[in-house]
Amino acid sequence: MKIGIVGAGLTGLTAGYTLAKAGHAVAIFEKESFAGGLAAGFKEQGWDWHLEHFYHHFFPSDIAVQNLLSELGLSQKLFFARPKTSIYYNGQISQFDSPLSLLNFPHLSFFEKARSGLATLFLKLTPSWRNLEETPAAAWLSRFYGKKACEILWQPLIESKFGSHANEISMAWFWARIKKRSSKLGYLEGGFQVLIDKLVKKIKEEGGKLYLSQTISCSNDLNQWNKFDKVLFTTPSCPFPPARKKIPQMRGALNLILILKKQFLTDGTYWLNINEKGFPFVAVVDHTNFIDPKHYGGNHLLYVGGYYPQDHRYFKTTKEAILKEFLPYLQKINPKFNMFHVTCSMLHVNKFAQPIIPANYSKILPQFKTSNPKVFWASMSHVYPWDRGTNYAIELGEKVAHEILK
Repeated sequence: MKIGIVGAGLTGLTAGYTLAKAGHAVAIFEKESFAGGLAAGFKEQGWDWHLEHFYHHFFPSDIAVQNLLSELGLSQKLFFARPKTSIYYNGQISQFDSPLSLLNFPHLSFFEKARSGLATLFLKLTPSWRNLEETPAAAWLSRFYGKKACEILWQPLIESKFGSHANEISMAWFWARIKKRSSKLGYLEGGFQVLIDKLVKKIKEEGGKLYLSQTISCSNDLNQWNKFDKVLFTTPSCPFPPARKKIPQMRGALNLILILKKQFLTDGTYWLNINEKGFPFVAVVDHTNFIDPKHYGGNHLLYVGGYYPQDHRYFKTTKEAILKEFLPYLQKINPKFNMFHVTCSMLHVNKFAQPIIPANYSKILPQFKTSNPKVFWASMSHVYPWDRGTNYAIELGEKVAHEILK
């Protein structure tokens, strides 16, 4: 078969690799000048490794990505470490990544900590999400963690991620977040771009084609696709409705990258969740508290990220204006931080970064097949109950490729 694929993110690349390996003629079209989607990276002068536009890491339970790395001969590039995760609340950074750190958390009583620990253990030991999906996460968390613990630990994060939809989000989605979470995190020597480059190379070796900087029309007119037997869209939406027609709404993401002369989170925290009300961002990720700065010319690399409605003014704002707006909040976290520490800044945005997952989402979960028998669709909206991520993008690419091969 001749198969056209729209989108060269990891879902499109994995599907393309799987189909090309099976002997089919694959052509992948990407609107950007680079492949890899949200996992793509860049390299500055003097750097040995790439850095992703949006922060990324693996979990030990990410089997799909580990299997693909093994098949591509990249297993030796994968490594795991135990970076520090913390919460910023009430003007204070508190480590929050283990039972011991929960016991030491200063903003809850012993009873509230014990209750939170038991609720987390219950979610960890619960084998399936199906009995949870009818319940909104906000209601479940308030009931079982307790109102105060919920308001401190979870409510700020869910509201920052989903905004006005926070009370609609399914508990199945939250269960998946807890089920997946681990103290060890993985990364690739050289950055995620190593995986992307290898996939592109393998696709080309199998006779596949990759066309970058291609403006793709998602019109219902398929005349432009007549030369293909099958077409796969890996874009956030598809011109042909899936078998279940209700498409999830999406939230956008913004990521400000700061290249710094000095370490920002001086206590060694890698991932800092912002649980303090009023902040314009939800996460501060000190990448070089996880990966040695020597791979980036000795620079310290900081991500400052958040989720916003697709019509938010930030998506039309310059990086200079956003950094100016973020600066007072960064100085609350680190009072010694100032603009003289910043050697360079970069802004990356994506308006289709997070599906909104309501209760009973499985009943409206889109299918791969669409109203046109030659067109298939696979996107972030298909990975439920899991959250978006590299592992599930790869798994999704493999699944839809096998569906096409049927």
